[in-house]
Amino acid sequence: MRVRFVKQLLLLCIFVVGTVSVSGQSINDAIQAYNNAATIYKQDPEKALMDIQSALQIAEQLGEEGAETKQKCEELIPTIYFQVAMAKYKAKDLQATLDNLEKAEEAAIKYNDGAVKSRVEKTMPKLYNALGNNLFKENKFEEAITNYGKAIKLDPNYIDPYLGTALAYEGLKNEEKMVEFLDLTVDMGGKVNDATNVEKAKTKGKAYFLKKADEARNANKLNEVVKLLDLALKYDGDDYDIYRLMTINYSKLERWNDAIEYGNKALELVKGTAEDKAELYFLIAGAYQKLNKISDACAAYKNAAFGTFKPNADYQIQQLKCQ
Repeated sequence: MRVRFVKQLLLLCIFVVGTVSVSGQSINDAIQAYNNAATIYKQDPEKALMDIQSALQIAEQLGEEGAETKQKCEELIPTIYFQVAMAKYKAKDLQATLDNLEKAEEAAIKYNDGAVKSRVEKTMPKLYNALGNNLFKENKFEEAITNYGKAIKLDPNYIDPYLGTALAYEGLKNEEKMVEFLDLTVDMGGKVNDATNVEKAKTKGKAYFLKKADEARNANKLNEVVKLLDLALKYDGDDYDIYRLMTINYSKLERWNDAIEYGNKALELVKGTAEDKAELYFLIAGAYQKLNKISDACAAYKNAAFGTFKPNADYQIQQLKCQ
């Protein structure tokens, strides 16, 4: 009789507490934790994350009874991770921002939240680029390149990290890789109409090789000068002054045909008076004279007879007995 009574009492207890989980928490606890998270996730996302994780854990333990709450938790988790990431961003903690964005993306994929996944995909490349910029400013060039690379991998049409990578390789004195990424900036930037970064890359490439050319000129490495000037032209094919410098250096190298070619290209681009063009005509005339093309030399010397070049041009005209 006593045994039967005990069994009946146990069955009654099980019936009464049927809504309680293994851990002693009920569906009401899960709902309360979920409601807390849903209410505060914008104001206090980290606390909301703790609440939603607690709600999910309880709901999972309750099985079928907690299924609806479990589903609601799963729908909210990606958004909460995204809000945590934005809070870290406001606190200027870029690494923590990225860490939580990765968690937001993982949760979005797991729980099929396309909206959050899309927001993460748009945000992460910019943050990796920003982290790369911060590391670049600290002269941590290799780490910067790693983060720029992550940005590019996530969004190949985002141009900023291409240029950042080029500048970081310059910091590492890796000219080959610098040029590779300057060229990628120009190429990819052109495809997506990012005129600002294309112009920055061209300006950087041109300035870099002009500086190197000037250093080579000071070292009297004339062959190196023309190679470097030619590389500068790749970034600005309409710079009159580069063609002028090429003409001068080809004349010094006694490469007369090249001097004439680049001198004429410079003349096509130069804007100004006859006096402004006199130097180029004088150089071209000298090259023709060395090639024994007297008629062409005379014509060029006549065009050079202006300003400071007039006395020397007139002298050559007399010596060549130009008509």
